[in-house]
Amino acid sequence: MPIRRNVFPFALSFALALGSAQAVTNVTVWYPWGPPDGQAVVDRAAEFNASQTDIHVNAVLVSGSGIQGTTQGKFLTSVTSGQVPDAVLYWGQDVIPGLANLGALEPLDGYFAGAGLKPATINPAALNAMKVGGKTYGVPQMSSDLMLYYNKAMFKAAGLQPPKTLAELDAAAEKLTMKNGNEVSRMGFIPWLQQGLPLVWSGIFGGTGKLVDASGKVNVSNTGTLKALQWEAGYVKKYGAANLTRFISSIGSTTGSSASDPFLLGKVAMEVNGQWHGNYLKRYKPDLDYGVVPIPYPVGGAPGATWINSNAWLVPKGSKNALAAMKFIAFTSQASVSAKHADAVYNISPVIGASKLQKTLGQPAVKLANQLFGGKNVFTSPVTPQILNLQNELLTAFESVQQGSATPEAALAAAQKNLDQSK
Repeated sequence: MPIRRNVFPFALSFALALGSAQAVTNVTVWYPWGPPDGQAVVDRAAEFNASQTDIHVNAVLVSGSGIQGTTQGKFLTSVTSGQVPDAVLYWGQDVIPGLANLGALEPLDGYFAGAGLKPATINPAALNAMKVGGKTYGVPQMSSDLMLYYNKAMFKAAGLQPPKTLAELDAAAEKLTMKNGNEVSRMGFIPWLQQGLPLVWSGIFGGTGKLVDASGKVNVSNTGTLKALQWEAGYVKKYGAANLTRFISSIGSTTGSSASDPFLLGKVAMEVNGQWHGNYLKRYKPDLDYGVVPIPYPVGGAPGATWINSNAWLVPKGSKNALAAMKFIAFTSQASVSAKHADAVYNISPVIGASKLQKTLGQPAVKLANQLFGGKNVFTSPVTPQILNLQNELLTAFESVQQGSATPEAALAAAQKNLDQSK
């Protein structure tokens, strides 16, 4: 007589296991850069996956997350085709108004409660920069702000104190500049090197908040922006456009953090940069004696003013697992998790209270960045669908003045004309 086996328990166990496997929600998120920033995103995904069994996040590197860079256009193509990732991380907030205007983003307000994410726990300036028409289209992931780096040894040798006002900065720049005739071997300061972008200086002069009026019209010729450009024109007049251009072309990288940074190499005594730059200085020249102070302000300006920018979590229109993706975003927005991430990438957390948990607060740039971020004089890029065109036109206008080919008034008038025609 054959032995009778009871297969029911095994079949039931197999069915339950299969059902459990099918219940897992697989979420795909795109992130925009390689290590260390990209690796930190991969690490957060692994931690989230280990913390629960309902959702599995697959983090995929897509340069510029398909919005800018080598894969520009991939994001919109995915939305058009309906084959979208569940969430996308982008390296700034500036694209949000345009993408929202195209209907390419999901409004996130309806997901906050279900995901367990409380907007009140996020820095209001960072979060408000991601709102369009009263709706929230992004969640700040990491934030940064800008400050003035100065070479302490050079300042000490010249008998100078770190500047608080632009008048003090200009005087120090002149004293620290070294040249033989028209040939410059060291500049004290050049406003447009590194992160000295038009939006930054416009904001320091009080103009960024006036680039878009109440009706939504862009106005690049506002008083603050014009004063910022006139101030830069003073450097061109003092040192000569050709001399500055020749010097800049000889000093290596002038737009990013690297071993060829002119401040690191002692080619400039001061530069505007973000708190992340301190990590590069530590890596490439650990013995550099430098300090950081808030960006100096003009007459009538605000002490401690700084431009803040945030990486943004976005949910594309058509995401099939938007709520699950938002649960992952909520996980990364916990104070302890966000602080750990900020330490890994030398950024500051937009989550209120997270900065107290950061281990990098002993670094001067990170410490000052957090102080500025919590201040009352922060400003962000204006919220307008024209923001990318606005940035490009401002950059063109400022460059024409820096090169000595246009007056500030004429340069901004040309930018305004182009913006009006591109609407």
